[in-house]
Amino acid sequence: MSDDLLSYEEDKRNTNPDSNHLRNFNAGWTEALKDDPDKSKYKENPELPNLTWENLGYRLGSLFGETSKDLREELFEWCKEQQAENPRE
Repeated sequence: MSDDLLSYEEDKRNTNPDSNHLRNFNAGWTEALKDDPDKSKYKENPELPNLTWENLGYRLGSLFGETSKDLREELFEWCKEQQAENPRE
């Protein structure tokens, strides 16, 4: 895994995320919490060149660890608002 979870080349996140994207975000977060990082699907692509809702969850889960469902959803909503305020060009 890259030491720099914040770097990416292109933001590929849907700009109108819905409950499916929240599910992807949570799936990525869950992936980050695996006891054996060698079993993570992100082991094969440690650079994470594109930002998606799923790997954003992975990145944040790697940074923050175990977090309540409510707090994850709150962070997802914050990310949606931040994305809307700062649209990609």
